[in-house]
Amino acid sequence: MKKKIPIGSRKILDQVSSGNNGLFEAEFTEDCVIRFKDSDSESDFFFEIQKINAAQGNNIVSYTIRYKPSNEETLSPHHTSVNLSNFRGHFDKWKKLLIEANKESPLFDDVFTQSYYDELEPKFEILDEDAEIKPYSIEQQQRIVEFLDKAQKILNRQKRKNDPEIKEASELIKETKANISKSTKKKVVKNIRKIIAKGFKAGLEIGQKLLIEFTTELAKKLIMGG
Repeated sequence: MKKKIPIGSRKILDQVSSGNNGLFEAEFTEDCVIRFKDSDSESDFFFEIQKINAAQGNNIVSYTIRYKPSNEETLSPHHTSVNLSNFRGHFDKWKKLLIEANKESPLFDDVFTQSYYDELEPKFEILDEDAEIKPYSIEQQQRIVEFLDKAQKILNRQKRKNDPEIKEASELIKETKANISKSTKKKVVKNIRKIIAKGFKAGLEIGQKLLIEFTTELAKKLIMGG
């Protein structure tokens, strides 16, 4: 795949995407050369190289790019052609917009789920150095799916199945299972942490059951690298 992207632009993409702390993910589709999308499954923010245009009379290769949002005042996408020298500027701009969009908002954010999510952080520390770039092993994926199935059974046993938090946790379980083979370790653990946080918002007993199920010695060893 890497040989389908010119070395110059690939170097820039490697630089800007490294150490992104799970902010966005890269994907390759038939519709574009490369696409970066917001790690938040509820977001449609993206940055993509749609086409690499051959050099014309000025011998300069251009890149057709498209990204959303285009600035702080609109959610509309921006579409343009750039050369390599100013390509990074557009990507850095999009990255900064993504960082701003992820900052806490007392009005729009679910502060209860976020509070539980933050409190759970010490229990979800990943020791693997490759957590942001590699998936779990096949055996680990199987173990994670087993946990997710047990987590779903815990949710199914609740009387308040129509609670928004339980519905959202169930949807996230479904999404995590469907995409586990193409998700980084950090992405998977982030989703599990969010599932348990939503469980705590739904009810203390529910959250505790999910957390206990996750924090068995087997889970610590296979999933967290401990």
